[in-house]
Amino acid sequence: ALARSFVDQLERSKCLSGARIAAVRHALSGAESASAAVRRDALTGLAASLGGDARGSCDAPKVQKLASAARDLATVQP
Repeated sequence: ALARSFVDQLERSKCLSGARIAAVRHALSGAESASAAVRRDALTGLAASLGGDARGSCDAPKVQKLASAARDLATVQP
């Protein structure tokens, strides 16, 4: 829920492109229904890619918080 909240905020502020917002939402949804190992890998990869997104975003701190939330989700057992 926290990660999705950050995505919503970044969408409203247009600090990530529409395509990137859709990709992040898709990645979060896919991770929810994946096995533990696939989920961990997907969320860890998402967090890493968001680190790159932060450099080009108008709200880098929020993108970093989203990346942190994804990393936190990667460590939670389903």
